[in-house]
Amino acid sequence: MNKKGFTMVEVTLSITLILLLALLVIPSLIDYEGNSKQKLYDSKIDLALDAAYKYGMDNLDLLSNSCTDVTIGTLIRLDYISGDDKSGTMLTSPIDNTSMNNVIICVTYSDKKVKTKVK
Repeated sequence: MNKKGFTMVEVTLSITLILLLALLVIPSLIDYEGNSKQKLYDSKIDLALDAAYKYGMDNLDLLSNSCTDVTIGTLIRLDYISGDDKSGTMLTSPIDNTSMNNVIICVTYSDKKVKTKVK
């Protein structure tokens, strides 16, 4: 006997397999996007820390063992780092698209070393 088409069992099994694969793949893709945004945010913070280090090296007379606060906005204004918006005056968080200009970086000078950390 020559049949054309698929049986209902074959169609149901095929749809079930496709749905199972989708259930496995979609959460991974969503998690991948979140991880990539966090990595991009971390790299922007690292750039800001490097800029704060350069700021500290240029301004050793302003630093002490205690924390000297500097914001990312100040580092942009003083040309230690570039903004990533159209005007070049703001660093934008890739996580929620808000300004990172108010992030405070603590710059200290002790043991003849400049140290930086995010507050």
